[in-house]
Amino acid sequence: MTRTHGRILPVFFLSAVMQTATAQFEGIVESKNMTTDELGKQQQFTMTMWIKKDMVRIQNSATGTSPVSTMIYRNDRRVVWMVNDEDHSYFEIVQENQSQKPGEAPGVIEDEKPVLRKTGRKKSILGYKCQQFFLKRSDTETEIWGTQNLSSLAASLSQALGEEQGDPMSGLADELTKMGIFPLVAYTRIGKNVVESQEVTRISPQTLQQELFEIPEGYRRQKAGEMK
Repeated sequence: MTRTHGRILPVFFLSAVMQTATAQFEGIVESKNMTTDELGKQQQFTMTMWIKKDMVRIQNSATGTSPVSTMIYRNDRRVVWMVNDEDHSYFEIVQENQSQKPGEAPGVIEDEKPVLRKTGRKKSILGYKCQQFFLKRSDTETEIWGTQNLSSLAASLSQALGEEQGDPMSGLADELTKMGIFPLVAYTRIGKNVVESQEVTRISPQTLQQELFEIPEGYRRQKAGEMK
């Protein structure tokens, strides 16, 4: 997982999409999320994604001591902008091209590679037919409910976010992609305790304005030493 602004940004859904389709999705995806802090206390927040062509805007609601956070992925420019609305500034991260093949995670010990198991159970989530999977890795297990009916959404996210390299979860992403699965629900457990979860609550195809994916006028660019 990726830690941003003092919280864990759930990237399970984001990393579980690779480029396998040409259809595009434009619209809004919302989810409710739970993660645990360093003291084991649960933190609840919502995540909203605005998706258009090869651009994604991701906003997490405030939780605990962490304020609202916004990230804009501009794969067309090969940059990610971390936007701070409190002081009207932003930080730019340049995305470098990777020669690594999709699904490869360097430095992952063989015994720690994720193992994906399909159970055969099915149910409907948000009107989509979903299948149940379990991912086992080291001391954690993730229960996944995913659908094959959102391939255009998966492809659009992949195009906008690019390949998430260096993450052991990318092996899982490759396996789900081969089956055409997009996750709608995921619960990660250590033992019997749920330590992280994400549930998609709304998928709304619609036309979005370009301004959503631009730096607001008047925002200044931060230097590396200014990042909090």
